Amino acid sequence: MPGALRWGFVGLLIFMIGDGVESGYLAAFLLDEGVSQGRVGLLFTVYGVAAGVAAWASGALSDLWGPRRVMAIGLALWVVFQVLFLAVALPSLSYPLMLAAYGLRGIGYPLFAYGFLVWIAAATPRNRLGSAVGWFWFAFTGGLPTLGSFLASLTIPQIGQLRTLWIALGLVIAGGLLALVAVKERTGYARLAPEGQKPLATLASSLTIMWRQPKIGMGAVVRAINTASQFGFLVFLPTFFTREIGFTLSEWLQLLSVVFLTNIFFNLLFGIIGDKVGWRQTVTFFGGIGCAVTTLAFYYVPVAVGPNLPIAMLVGAAYGATLAAFVPLSALMPSLAPENKGAAMSALNFGAGMSAFLGPLVVTLFLGLLGVVGVMWIFAGLYLVSAVLAWQLKLPEDVEATVVADRAAGGHPISSLAGQAGGSLLGHPPAVEVPREDDDVDLILFDVGGTIYDDDAYAQALRLAVHEIDPAVSDEQFWAAYDAQRARGAGSLRTALADRFAGGDRARLSEAAERYWEYPPDALYADVRPTLSALASHYRLGLVANSRENVLAAMARDGIADLFSIVALASQVGVEKPDPGIFRHALHQAGVPASRAVYVGNRLDTDIRPARAIGMRTVWMLRGEAPPAPTADQLDEPDAVITTLTGLPAVLARLVGASRVLATAGR
Repeated sequence: MPGALRWGFVGLLIFMIGDGVESGYLAAFLLDEGVSQGRVGLLFTVYGVAAGVAAWASGALSDLWGPRRVMAIGLALWVVFQVLFLAVALPSLSYPLMLAAYGLRGIGYPLFAYGFLVWIAAATPRNRLGSAVGWFWFAFTGGLPTLGSFLASLTIPQIGQLRTLWIALGLVIAGGLLALVAVKERTGYARLAPEGQKPLATLASSLTIMWRQPKIGMGAVVRAINTASQFGFLVFLPTFFTREIGFTLSEWLQLLSVVFLTNIFFNLLFGIIGDKVGWRQTVTFFGGIGCAVTTLAFYYVPVAVGPNLPIAMLVGAAYGATLAAFVPLSALMPSLAPENKGAAMSALNFGAGMSAFLGPLVVTLFLGLLGVVGVMWIFAGLYLVSAVLAWQLKLPEDVEATVVADRAAGGHPISSLAGQAGGSLLGHPPAVEVPREDDDVDLILFDVGGTIYDDDAYAQALRLAVHEIDPAVSDEQFWAAYDAQRARGAGSLRTALADRFAGGDRARLSEAAERYWEYPPDALYADVRPTLSALASHYRLGLVANSRENVLAAMARDGIADLFSIVALASQVGVEKPDPGIFRHALHQAGVPASRAVYVGNRLDTDIRPARAIGMRTVWMLRGEAPPAPTADQLDEPDAVITTLTGLPAVLARLVGASRVLATAGR
């Protein structure tokens, strides 16, 4: 579980318990109140349409407003329309008012729940994403309908069905407020889409991506089929099991609780399995084919053995387990479109919401015509269709290679930590010496790429830009040129790639790359936050970089923006490194002479040499675009060399009070 989001998972669980209280008995309750089966089916169908629209919008709105704000809107809508449903519509038994209040309440839970799912996808490293979404579905189905139904089985005999619905309202409010107040992870507080992207374009892209990228459309269909049976079952199985099989209402609610109690644990398990053996394989075989078998068993076994609760629980648990095997789809979808994660998640959420419409619709259309057995066979057939579609969801080769590499690195916790920390296994902030009287360092300036954020963020932007300019360029050709230029350790990377792939048009390549140049949360090196937090208590920190201004939003999201008092970005200053003007601008802004400043960067030509030329001390960071095997002459140019930021405090202790000549002579 992503630690920074843990209270969000707890809040989601409580919210969904409240949302799921009604799931096992509301249909039967309305039938007892005189509402016809057809009207109950229509009520659930309208609810499903509203949920589908809201689920689709949740990803796009999270891109525009930030997931946290979308969650808050969902909570408010759920509460308002539930109060209207309970206080006015049900007492008066006004069907039009029921249709409006309950139907519109369907907007609420998808905005809250799937807004949080977008937050998870945006804030979680890809090699842990399957497990993270497993925790999401663990909490989601833990409430709807598992613990919700179990709670109803306890409270209905004591206080009645209507008062139980009021308890549900209180739980939704408590869970929603807990998630909104207690989660401090900053990714969800800000919009996810690039600045300047228009709302209509964002909303439209979440639909058009389903035919622009057919695999995303197929994934949305698979997700709609995934829980369609679950929502359909809630319309007619309570009546079937209580009136035809012979269970009591309490026994049915216990059966439903066992079904989805199994489901919540397998949600977590299949998230882990998907990370280990493959997302597509898990969804296809355990999900699609598995659900086809267990759906039929959930009907035929109780018909054969009668009201035998243990056996019914056994086959129901099997259905709940296979239902969970679709969990890796939540990791697969954003990986199918890594450059449009928000739109991909919108398509996924749209499918999830449409399942609340599809399931009741199947029941409304075919229950009277084909009976319970016919509806069960329709759902089983849909699951086989989902298996065929899921098998087509193969990742692009470059993404597949990255996922496989991430999976291999994540297979051993030591290697994973070492990779994230740039070789450092330090598990705590590095110690920083209290400044001495001879301390002549007042300011530490940092490059961004390769020092704070992984240079791969920019490399991938360049790769996509090159493909946009010349689709015939293969990934192998791009990376060969990139690695060759990196090994040289000198000369502009953009110029070299523009000469190679863009006819020498550097401006065109730069403009195209900027559209893809983002800093996802997993691009922040693991050693950055603890080291900079320790240094900030003794030194002023600043940035001198050619990065786009969107890095400031990423730093705010990642909780490090407040550590920097000086910011000199090329887009703001008007000159780029290696022009010494950008370094002088930062020094002037800080009011610090070059002799009392240190610059940390990973390039000799654009970082170390120009900073040295104006009198700053320099620390060369060997990661990102730094040459993989620097020569002895290259290593002799900076005042110090480090491979991880955790080495910087020790370097500063050696540099303090030492002139450049002495430092060079002693090196």
